[in-house]
Amino acid sequence: MPTPHRVILNAAAPLFLSMSAGVIAQLVGTSLLGHQATVQLAAFALVGAVLTPVTAAVSGGLRGMAPFVAACRDRPAEALPILKDARWLSLVLGVIGAGVTLGVPLIARVGGVSREVTAEFGSVPQLFALQVLLAAAGGGANGVLIALGRGRLVLWSSLSSTAVQVTLLLLLVPRMGIHGTAIALLTSTALAVSMSNVLLLRLPGLAGGSPWPGRPRPREIWRMAKVGLPMSATVVI
Repeated sequence: MPTPHRVILNAAAPLFLSMSAGVIAQLVGTSLLGHQATVQLAAFALVGAVLTPVTAAVSGGLRGMAPFVAACRDRPAEALPILKDARWLSLVLGVIGAGVTLGVPLIARVGGVSREVTAEFGSVPQLFALQVLLAAAGGGANGVLIALGRGRLVLWSSLSSTAVQVTLLLLLVPRMGIHGTAIALLTSTALAVSMSNVLLLRLPGLAGGSPWPGRPRPREIWRMAKVGLPMSATVVI
């Protein structure tokens, strides 16, 4: 039987490596934009200042399912309905977050940002809003894998999506600037969501199931919201 320290390490190590890979991708994108044009870097920083708390709010809502899924480690088939409940909650947060992301140009004008910077936005707020909705609709699979003791599988989706993001950044940013950054992030998110859900449904007891939200269960969603919303608010703060 594994020791508690090994159990914690097996769960924490994939999360740490995944987060580290994400930071590397952000550094690459920021560095490339800095060489592209300072005004584009300023525009990206402004969008990122809105996107970061929005993404944290969505991911925080999904983390609320962890204690419920962990109780199903010996019964993985029961984890899928919990994931669907969590996705209803994250979808609500995602819709709100996407609306906030779409409002970046307005936030910039109210904040007195120069027209030279706001002119660089283009379709970037729409692309980032789509990324938020995609993460909200299909996210949470990595959290289920970790809660079920399959944390190592998380690295496959995280590292693969990061590799794709870095590659696209190197190819697109020199040509498209900030729009290339948004496309790279959206593409890598789509890949990460797809891979994590495929890996989840390959687990014994989950094969053949659908990970997408079905008919909402208000009582279960509210029970999860009482855990997820405080975590979401804490992460944002």
